[in-house]
Amino acid sequence: MSAASSPFERPSARELQRQRTRARLFEAALAEFAKDGYDRASVAEIARAAGVSRPSFYFHFPTKEHVLLELQWHKELEIVERLEGFATLREVLGALPDAISDVYDSIEGPGIARDMVMIYARSPEYLPLAEQPFPLVRLLERRFTEGAARGELRAGLQPHQATFLCLTAVFGYLIAGLPAQREDLRAAVGLYLA
Repeated sequence: MSAASSPFERPSARELQRQRTRARLFEAALAEFAKDGYDRASVAEIARAAGVSRPSFYFHFPTKEHVLLELQWHKELEIVERLEGFATLREVLGALPDAISDVYDSIEGPGIARDMVMIYARSPEYLPLAEQPFPLVRLLERRFTEGAARGELRAGLQPHQATFLCLTAVFGYLIAGLPAQREDLRAAVGLYLA
């Protein structure tokens, strides 16, 4: 049994301090991105705002891209939370455009949502769907699999293929910087239904 599985384990003072520092850096980075944009954001300014050194930033986030990948993960958690209560693939895909639009519209700063999706889309760490750390990928894979078993998935598509194609279409739409047209997103995700 690993120590991490014990309900009696408590993080050390050092671990708590590390977590607080990382959270301050994350918030400072998002504020800097919102103010100056992702490309112009300064790691030195982020570190200064968080009250730490520049090397401390790199200890917690190897690059500015890693901040946006973490933001993507947090935003996907919000989307998944909104979608978890739906029972069928049709319901999930029906709610997906509004969930994505609302969550991505909540991101502050010029082009930050677009930059985040671009970095996510070109992330070099491609993993099989079952190993993806991103919760929306895992949710859609599960729902497409369940939907296929119930006959909701368009004939000829495999669940993993539908997951990849659906997210590629949705995120491609977001990367293109088109105005958030929820009807277009609804049409795009509706293509996967029988």
